[in-house]
Amino acid sequence: MHWGVMLAQGWKGELGQVGRAGSWSAACEWARRAEELGFDGIWVFDHFQPYPARDDRPVLEAWTTLAALSQVTGRVLLGTLVSCAAYREPAVTVKMAENLQMLSGGRFCLGVGAGWDKPEFESLGVRFGTAGERSDRLEAVLRAARQASDATGGGDAVQPGAGSAVRRPQILVGGEGEMRTMPAAVKYADAVNWQVGAGGFAAKSRVLATVCERAGRDPGSLLRAHAPNFQLFDSEREFARWRQHPDRGMSAQQVDAYIRERGAFYGTESAIRETAEEFVELGCRGFMVYCNRTPDLGCLDELTSAASVAAA
Repeated sequence: MHWGVMLAQGWKGELGQVGRAGSWSAACEWARRAEELGFDGIWVFDHFQPYPARDDRPVLEAWTTLAALSQVTGRVLLGTLVSCAAYREPAVTVKMAENLQMLSGGRFCLGVGAGWDKPEFESLGVRFGTAGERSDRLEAVLRAARQASDATGGGDAVQPGAGSAVRRPQILVGGEGEMRTMPAAVKYADAVNWQVGAGGFAAKSRVLATVCERAGRDPGSLLRAHAPNFQLFDSEREFARWRQHPDRGMSAQQVDAYIRERGAFYGTESAIRETAEEFVELGCRGFMVYCNRTPDLGCLDELTSAASVAAA
């Protein structure tokens, strides 16, 4: 089982409270603390603007940040969740992945997706294109990564959390598309990541098994992971007050729907345990968690407690 955390990186505006000058220190402290607490991985978003505000609060760029983190951590897996296939040419992405694998001593996972944030594409001067075109770009990156591995005798990668003695970067595909993304994952990847509720995870798993059967691949060889948001509450009453607070911008019913549809780890320890156990029973073998109170290091301790309970 892989327990990873998203870095204090700024995409959700969380680094606004420390400012641009303090951003790297906050991120570095977050990563070091996560490694000390025993988490298996540190993951980064591939975004350039805070979402949804898109203001001038700092956001650390994914790849250069991972390169720096490779030098201040020694055990955790480092990964992109996920790198947008359209933002860089396939050969450039593959070369960066090979370099990060070397810099980290075999601890890198190339997570890649087709991309979805049209306003960000436009702000970068990158053509958004159709869903089919974005899928083409994703497949081009995955194909280039595998071709580079085959050309250098890279061999197989281990699953996230299974060790660092790998000869090529691990490959993860993020995305829920069943027509193009899932078959591409079956053909090229070591892992897939979905941010869906338990019902959606079960449905995606059934589709994945069918795609694997058609391709002649053992579904068990493709690790399935989930990327939930996390916030721990001391009591159901405290959780209810939080759901009903006007700052949420949604009604309590809408918040409940979000939790259900996105598989969020919100609630008391017992509730989070039940949610995590449900995913594990469905075959989930990895959690990449975003802590809502990032960069407060206290929420890493809370997640450690909740994760330990979930694993008990």
